[in-house]
This record gives sequence, C-alpha cells and structure tokens, in this order.
Amino acid sequence: MGLIEGRKPNLHVSASVAKAAATQADYIRTRGRDDEFYKKQVLDYLQKFESASRMEIDKLLLDKLSDALNADQKAEKISNLLSAMRRADLIRNTGSRRCSKWVLAETMQKENGGGAE
Repeated sequence: MGLIEGRKPNLHVSASVAKAAATQADYIRTRGRDDEFYKKQVLDYLQKFESASRMEIDKLLLDKLSDALNADQKAEKISNLLSAMRRADLIRNTGSRRCSKWVLAETMQKENGGGAE
C-alpha cells in the first residue's frame, strides 16, 4: 500500500504518511541520502584538503547519514563507501590499514587539473 519504506528490520513511514502526519523532517533524517551524495562530499573534501584520515571522513559524514542507522551501521556504511570509491579508482589509501590516509587517485587528480589548489 506504500505506507512504509526501507528493508527489514529498518522500516520507516513513507513520504505520503510523513506528510499526512506532519513529520517530513523526521522522514528526511531517517531516509538518508544516496551514495553519490556521500561520495561527492568525500571527493570535495579531498580536492580542497588533499588528504583525509578515517577520523576526518567519519566527522564529515556521520551526521549526514540516516538517523535510522546505529553507530556500527554508520561505520560500516562509511567503510563500504570508501571501498567502493577505491575500487572505482576515485581514491586510494596511502597510509596503513590502521592509520589510513585517503587521497584522490591519480586519475581523479588529472581530471581535476592536478589536484587541490
């Protein structure tokens, strides 16, 4: 009937129900954004500041992720996002696994005129 959205066990009311109940802001906070939004945030950060630790990326993204996710799920979402960006040759880790330092991949730097200004 289109009253709920999401996947078990993370279900929330649909946009039409949120509008009828005047809870649109809550709907937007629990719905979250698409992965492209988060990727653009990370790429913009790296273009401006050249590198970022995992802690800096967490600080950038954690408050933007859906309120429907718990802390562990948010951390896993960021890990998956970084892995997908690395596999797509957008970013690379120049640090260690324990002390990551994310930078734009060379292909991204060339497309953007040599990196950060």
